[in-house]
Amino acid sequence: MHTSPLIASTLFGTALLLFSFSAHAKTALIDMEDARSGGFGGPVVKLGTVNGDNAVMIGGEGGATFTSGAHSLIIGGAGYGLVNELEWDDTGRKLEMGYAGLLMGYTHQPDRVVHWESKVLLGAGNVSIVDSGGSNDEDANFLVSEFSLSGEVNVTDFLEIGIGGAYRLTSEPLIDNLDAGDISGPSVFISFQFGQI
Repeated sequence: MHTSPLIASTLFGTALLLFSFSAHAKTALIDMEDARSGGFGGPVVKLGTVNGDNAVMIGGEGGATFTSGAHSLIIGGAGYGLVNELEWDDTGRKLEMGYAGLLMGYTHQPDRVVHWESKVLLGAGNVSIVDSGGSNDEDANFLVSEFSLSGEVNVTDFLEIGIGGAYRLTSEPLIDNLDAGDISGPSVFISFQFGQI
């Protein structure tokens, strides 16, 4: 088979270009050859509103961290549930809600005593209208995304305490007289992270 000089030179040029790319390492946020890995977990308390009422949510988050220099990436999970009773109507029915999902985040300068962290949660949740006997009268699922930003303090080399704000955005829950705007909204929170980033 005869190969034309044009095809041969094109193949040679492509091979040379690929070799030159592989010879130079990329500049990346996390240098995996130099990165250290860690993990964390702990409780989170959130104060916000659900359906126009003050809401207290308690949950937890945890995950793995990959740190290189001033940058640390987080991947893990989180979940939260409503702990105070919210009146639904004058018949004594209550609203209950919880959600959970994948957690991804970024921490800047995690080795400094005071630093900042941002996270996003992508997941799903459930909201229920419960009668006085504890049985579900209505029940619906929803999708949720939540962005948070916090300042954190390294209290010890194994404990961080963070204070921040979050915004929860949900899909429509498909319950009469309840829409996405009723269960979406801002919150403030305090977090306790145990582990090493």
